[in-house]
Amino acid sequence: MSTITTPAPAATFNRRRAVAVLLLAALGVAVFLGLSSLGGSDRIGPLAWSGEAEVFTHPTLPGDRVLTAKLRNDGLRPLRIHIDDVRLLDGAGRVVASTPVFLQAFGKSLWAGGRGPQQVPDSELLRTGRIALLKPGQEVPLTVAWHAADGDPVRVGYGRGSLALPR
Repeated sequence: MSTITTPAPAATFNRRRAVAVLLLAALGVAVFLGLSSLGGSDRIGPLAWSGEAEVFTHPTLPGDRVLTAKLRNDGLRPLRIHIDDVRLLDGAGRVVASTPVFLQAFGKSLWAGGRGPQQVPDSELLRTGRIALLKPGQEVPLTVAWHAADGDPVRVGYGRGSLALPR
């Protein structure tokens, strides 16, 4: 005894296709959200710590803290981050006064404050650590200094996301 199957009506086929597309879209969103915030609340956005990140206190400056680390763009698109967008945040989300730079050490500009060109070229902004231009997979150093009396930061925010400070 053989059974004869008839093709599903077009409406049923279209409904099945729509459900499959919705399920795939939902899966894609779930994967994207999972990848953009790996580690739960430790990371939000495309940047991740790369290698060793350290917060230290210099013996002669016990009230000051310095974070040295490398950031990596784990996203799918190039990033341009301006240092003015980098903020240290305490547990309540308040900004802790700090001095960040996309360098392994602090440096200075070619021009004194208020002097120089109206529009500073990207080459100078990169050289002085005031911007980071990161293609996917690229890394950049980050150094941030702050006074412990100004607050106890737990996160580094950068406009498009944030990272938990290493402890």
